[in-house]
Amino acid sequence: MSMPLESIRILDLSQALAGPVSTRILGDLGAEIIKVEPPGVGESARRMGTSFLEGESMYYMTFNRNKKGITLNLRSDEGRKIFYGLAQVSDVVLDNFRPGVMSRLGVDFETLKKVNPSIVCCSISGYGRDGPYRDRPVFDSVIQGLSGAMSVTGEPDGPPAVMGFAVTDIGGGWGATVGILAALMARERTGEGQQVDLGLLDIQLTYQGHLSEMYLARGAIPGPGGSVQSANLPNGAFRAKDGKYLQIHCATQKFYEALAEMLAANVEGFEELPQDERFISIDGRRKDWDDLKLLLEKAFATKTASQWMELMGDELPIAPVNILDVAFHDPLELHRNMLVEADHPLVGRYKMPGNPIKMGQEEVFTPAPTLGQHNRLVLEEVLGYSEKEIEEFTERGVI
Repeated sequence: MSMPLESIRILDLSQALAGPVSTRILGDLGAEIIKVEPPGVGESARRMGTSFLEGESMYYMTFNRNKKGITLNLRSDEGRKIFYGLAQVSDVVLDNFRPGVMSRLGVDFETLKKVNPSIVCCSISGYGRDGPYRDRPVFDSVIQGLSGAMSVTGEPDGPPAVMGFAVTDIGGGWGATVGILAALMARERTGEGQQVDLGLLDIQLTYQGHLSEMYLARGAIPGPGGSVQSANLPNGAFRAKDGKYLQIHCATQKFYEALAEMLAANVEGFEELPQDERFISIDGRRKDWDDLKLLLEKAFATKTASQWMELMGDELPIAPVNILDVAFHDPLELHRNMLVEADHPLVGRYKMPGNPIKMGQEEVFTPAPTLGQHNRLVLEEVLGYSEKEIEEFTERGVI
């Protein structure tokens, strides 16, 4: 089977995380991604992260697989001319600069659509392309604070907390991917490109889920719940006999009743739990949650995590709270090819998370490009420049 996006060419001007996440997804699905970086230094992610192998950032390599890499000085007339040539034969241009940067570089949508009326431009920014905050600098955790996400993360009596990973940026990458694909579908009908404007604050607000319903419908202000989501009880992380934690989430009446029956059958002193009138209904479980939580803590402390999983794993929504080395080597994730490898020309073989979108095709993972690795390939094969012209571009700092 052919890859679903193999006829799509995308020029990726993005840096750090949200944009590269989007183009990694699109590249995994077969799109040709040409990553465009400044000559000499490359994009900022090449200097980010905590893990470097042979001087190469694993942060950069993880989010930039399945891409060709070129360098191009967009502040020069010659560099812009080359970029216009690429835009003319491409489908999408993606950036995550602050609003206004693309215009100052002369590669904004209004300019590029004169070169290619069918071009789709997607711009990811913290606060969108217009509005009172558009020029503010921002990073993931700042959005988590402004959006209200930090106010509901952490323990009830603790300070505000950020998620342990960059949920806003990663969500922004997925949102941009949806926007790009929608714009490409619209182009199939109209033949015209369009500007996709994605603000990370907007993305994070949509993540509030049932918490936004609590406020918008009832005026209630939710707070942090630790491992517990108060809408559907019982749920939360409970410590087993061996000190390991299990997360359980009985969001329906059926699952609560099954949990109560299993505890009654396997824990001494819990024989009457299924008939305990305090907990039979969801309203009762909310009202007397402190009492039920205490009972569950006592019950789960009587067996090891593996014993509970053996008893409940196939019947209830329950899982061990894994650390990453266990999560990545979970039998299901290995079966789903979610731990993959690629051979990098400088680093050698390195590991990455796989592609979660399964569509039946053979999965291919090429390593993140070294800086300017595909300059000659792209300029020769895509735009037809001669070897002499490419050497002159290099000498003049255009590439």
